Amino acid sequence: MRAIIAVSAALDRAARWGAAIGFTAMLVFVAIQVVARYIFDSPPIWTEELARYAMVWAGLLGAACAFRAGVDPVLVRRAAIPGRGVGHLLRLLRAAAALIFVLPVLYYCLFGAGADPSRGYIARAAAKTADTLGFPMIWVAAAVPVALALIVIHILAFLAAGRDSYEAEQVEAASRESKP
Repeated sequence: MRAIIAVSAALDRAARWGAAIGFTAMLVFVAIQVVARYIFDSPPIWTEELARYAMVWAGLLGAACAFRAGVDPVLVRRAAIPGRGVGHLLRLLRAAAALIFVLPVLYYCLFGAGADPSRGYIARAAAKTADTLGFPMIWVAAAVPVALALIVIHILAFLAAGRDSYEAEQVEAASRESKP
């Protein structure tokens, strides 16, 4: 159980860095666009496209981080979930609700009609190129299954912790390791 919680925490740190880099890149590309448009009167066309792709990655990685932190839109906040009995049922219900949304989308990212991988979202994106820059769109489309896979791992960690906040499990584990 602790392994999945540790993996979830490590992936969350990586996703936070990825989201921060994505938002920073988006800001830089938009700033270049604004300066080039209003000062030089000659905006490059690539800045808008790169800002849009950075926004996709940053937003989806940020959504996975928000899910793990428990700040995503929910009917019942984690802090309101009691410890045992009903609390366990509510944790399962929260996980099931998230999985009901995430798993079909993740499936169709990988497979299309008739379970054909060549008709899935990723395969179709691999066949397209970016409008301006001409690189394969799979680099942008991959943000969707990556974020959804992160959410599935976070759900497993949430269930493995069996408590209101699995962040508390990480803090306890770190304090046990630091004691002589």
